[in-house]
Amino acid sequence: MSENRTGKRIEASGRTLELLRTVAAIGPASATEIATELGFAKSTAYYHLETLADFEFVVRRHDGYQLSMNFLSMGHDLVNQLDIYQVGKPQIDRLAEETGELCILMTEEHGYGYYIYDNRGEGAVNFDTIGHRKHLHNNALGKAVLAHMDERRVDEILDRHGLPPTTDRTITDRAALKEELATARSEGVAFDREEQLNGLCCIAAPLLDSDSGDDREVKGAISVAVPASRARGTYFNEELPMAVSDTANLVELELQDY
Repeated sequence: MSENRTGKRIEASGRTLELLRTVAAIGPASATEIATELGFAKSTAYYHLETLADFEFVVRRHDGYQLSMNFLSMGHDLVNQLDIYQVGKPQIDRLAEETGELCILMTEEHGYGYYIYDNRGEGAVNFDTIGHRKHLHNNALGKAVLAHMDERRVDEILDRHGLPPTTDRTITDRAALKEELATARSEGVAFDREEQLNGLCCIAAPLLDSDSGDDREVKGAISVAVPASRARGTYFNEELPMAVSDTANLVELELQDY
């Protein structure tokens, strides 16, 4: 076992998890290709892969190993266990119907945002979201969450994941981001003006846990995403923020009794 800043790790478990991430990224791939990618001995990669195949976490195919559908099933079970999913899903459906736009539910884990549900209204952009992992600094959902975190936690996330640009509008300066987070915290909503994806703008509101007292824990966020051509005037700056805020408030109220 090896030491690190959080204590001790079991090396074999760490290698298995590294291997799974690599298979997810490059599979289907042979044991040799995976071993080369990771710098493992071929025999080490092979025995890990065969063990994972026996436990049905990877599958052997003619063109190599790839992750099994077990992960899809496990992810589905996980999402169904989340209170914000159970409470937020019908409210996202209602918001999508009312606005006609793409509405998204997100939760945070390990400093990333995970999109766990969406619904599209009649005029919505066709943007795939569910299951995606995103940075928090370059989109409205992430900024809504960061705005209600302790500053030390924000710094930990930024130190670990950085502020990589995804468009030429992405905020990559920490001081500028913190200014925007302060505004989002005071106004109750966060904006993304083509910072994550060219042509897409979003408004998001946080979902706060009322049971945590004055220092309310942020459980996730909801957003409305619109094409940049509609991100203007009172529609984007007043109507949609009010709709998102109202929906977030309804979710928070229902979470109290969940």
